[in-house]
Amino acid sequence: MKFLPTENIIYKTRLKEDELIRRLSDYIEPEKTFRFGIFGSGSTKSYEGQISGQAFNIKRIISYRNSFLPRINGVIERDFDGLTIKVKMRLHIFVIVFLCIWCGGVGLGCLAFLMQAFSKSEFNPATIIPFGMLIFAYALTMGAFKFESNKSKKDLQTIFEAHIIEV
Repeated sequence: MKFLPTENIIYKTRLKEDELIRRLSDYIEPEKTFRFGIFGSGSTKSYEGQISGQAFNIKRIISYRNSFLPRINGVIERDFDGLTIKVKMRLHIFVIVFLCIWCGGVGLGCLAFLMQAFSKSEFNPATIIPFGMLIFAYALTMGAFKFESNKSKKDLQTIFEAHIIEV
């Protein structure tokens, strides 16, 4: 769905499976617990994560903090005229849980403000603050996620020497 911070992409390539996995592994390093300051220096690869068989779980290595960085899960499948790579980009589960709890609380605040506004039948500008908070949270989440997912889509297209057949 285009209104949620998720991406489902299908890439099509003519590369052989072992060549594709080799290319992908050239861009991936094992995940580190700490990646800042002296611990994060020296990274020469673009992604961190793992490849296991025909599946991979990766995320971009960035030098800044972005809680909305997509987690990229992919599966490589043989096809009659090459390979198909099915990629899913999602938020980290803890970010999803936090957003659900936070937006649920603000949503309850919206309902409380609305009920109060309708009972008094007068407009108070403070009534729209929770609605603004929800809109801001949505815009921040989608903007930061799409910013990173667009970079990853282009990177993966280059790594796989592929074209996107379905978004």
